[in-house]
Amino acid sequence: MVCGKCGSQHMVDESYSDIRVYRCWACGDRVYVDHPKRSGSLVCSRCGDDMDTENELGYCKDCLKLLNIHVERMKVRTYGETTCVCGTTFIRKAPRQLFHTKDCRKRQAPLRMERHLTVGTAAQAP
Repeated sequence: MVCGKCGSQHMVDESYSDIRVYRCWACGDRVYVDHPKRSGSLVCSRCGDDMDTENELGYCKDCLKLLNIHVERMKVRTYGETTCVCGTTFIRKAPRQLFHTKDCRKRQAPLRMERHLTVGTAAQAP
């Protein structure tokens, strides 16, 4: 069995009373075979351990250290403050974001289509 946390090839069998448990001899991580770890927002997506704070990658501090990733250097990127066509001022999360919500984009799409059609038909009429 391979350790899911450190990748070691040797796991020690520590099963007792119908509960199958394997422990990694290198890092000490335990695997309960019949009881998988829970998934959620504050659980590491790599090893399954609980996390204190949530980050963009979903890794715990130990996994980030193991992978040599510096979370302090990572930041949530924004693309400045702009005003939507409905008048709401918002901070863009993508460089081509024009509307502050999907609902606003859906409301504006029929208006842009009508304007495009009226301009096109006016040019063809005379």
